[in-house]
Amino acid sequence: MKRFIMFSIIVMAAFISTPSYPADRSHLDETIDQSLKSQFFCGYCHVMTYPKVMKKAYESWKVDKHNNIRCVECHYPPERLDVKIPAHERIPRDEVAALMKTDWEYMNTELAVLSRLITILNMDESVVRTRPSLDDRNCTTSRCHPTTGKGKEGEFWTKKINFVESEREDKSKRIIPYVHKTHFDKTKWVEGQELHCTTCHQRQTGQKHFEVSREQCFLCHFKNTVSNEGRSKCSLCHEIPTKSLQKKAPEPGAKLITHQTIETDKVSCNSCHSQHINGNGQVKVKQCLDCHDNEKNILDGISNRKLMHEEHVAEQNARCFNCHEPIEHKKADFLDASRETCSACHPDHHISQKVLLAGPETKGVSETPSLMFDVKTNCLGCHTNEKIVKGEKVMHGDPKTCAQCHVEKTAQMVDEWKGSIEKAMKEAKDLEKESEEALANAKGKASDEKLKEASAMFNEARQNVRLVEAGGGVHNQKYSIQLLDAAMNSFEDLIDLLKE
Repeated sequence: MKRFIMFSIIVMAAFISTPSYPADRSHLDETIDQSLKSQFFCGYCHVMTYPKVMKKAYESWKVDKHNNIRCVECHYPPERLDVKIPAHERIPRDEVAALMKTDWEYMNTELAVLSRLITILNMDESVVRTRPSLDDRNCTTSRCHPTTGKGKEGEFWTKKINFVESEREDKSKRIIPYVHKTHFDKTKWVEGQELHCTTCHQRQTGQKHFEVSREQCFLCHFKNTVSNEGRSKCSLCHEIPTKSLQKKAPEPGAKLITHQTIETDKVSCNSCHSQHINGNGQVKVKQCLDCHDNEKNILDGISNRKLMHEEHVAEQNARCFNCHEPIEHKKADFLDASRETCSACHPDHHISQKVLLAGPETKGVSETPSLMFDVKTNCLGCHTNEKIVKGEKVMHGDPKTCAQCHVEKTAQMVDEWKGSIEKAMKEAKDLEKESEEALANAKGKASDEKLKEASAMFNEARQNVRLVEAGGGVHNQKYSIQLLDAAMNSFEDLIDLLKE
């Protein structure tokens, strides 16, 4: 029986070209490749358990620059760790340790391996399996990449590494640097996040044992950031060009324009480069359900960024793109990026119309939603009439559209609403002008406290006027009249205050 078991295991090991327990314990098989022998510990179970998957990992390890490092030195927790893996404690670290096992220990372990083989040897490669986790201390050991910054090994932690090297269109060299120490500065981490070596260094494609995906860099640097500020600052990765942006030399007295002068003048990078960042790295609920059950307590925590990063990044339970959509950072058409995005030229587009339709409660005005808001009629319900405005097609609202749902006289009511709002708007603006003059005349005469109170009243009242003006009072005639009345009352109170 013993020989049969050993023979079966040897045949399987030969079939998948992976290390196995030696059949003849009196000597080691010299024909086995030395690099295979060094992987004895992991190959003892895992290679035989998942032959196709582990073979791919082994093949990528062979061509990696770490191929002189045994699997166990990276994948097994450091000796100083308190955490132990009971199943690993029973497995010999190498062939020498295996030779010291008793016949019963040898048989018992081999039977356990064989029983697993019977169950899962034919598993398809696509079967979900937990990825191996690596402890950072395996990487930062004194003989590998210590964080001291001293010595040849330590310099790896602090020196600039050329992460990307390529050639630009003008044949100049483009280099994107990377410094490990900078990225492990906890003050720069996203809330709840805790970076590990494997946060960036992952086995992505099967071609390399582990590699750093540029898409991961883009997600961290551009998610929830303002262009060219903080961790999205261009100069963190790119050398700011000093070359003139003008094709011809500037005329005498004219300004030389470079990226430096543009940055000094505080010109937004998005003026020319908005097309280079596409996407927002959002998290979709569906991606959560790929791992979790559809339970309320799970879905309720999605918006808690600190909790999500603690549970998935800090605990090494997920990869970035298990949750986030990618953010692209590449060349694209520089005109279409802004032309096809309304918010590029219209920030918070039509927000005033939305506020008027909702009619929220505000100082001096009760909550008064539009009738259209109550029945959830959106913009397309009224704006059906196409007009050309400055060469652009724009959908306009038409009183005749109202009659399609209501009665004919409704179209006439729209004109009446417009008339009442225009009249109130004129009165409000006249009072606004009078109030502004009163404030100007009161400077140096009224007390600072009184001026401060009057200025606050003026700003609140003017905000009401601007809301109705920008939002088109006809979107909610009743609410708009209330806003203008409240504004006029404030303007009058302000004038009276400054007369005292």
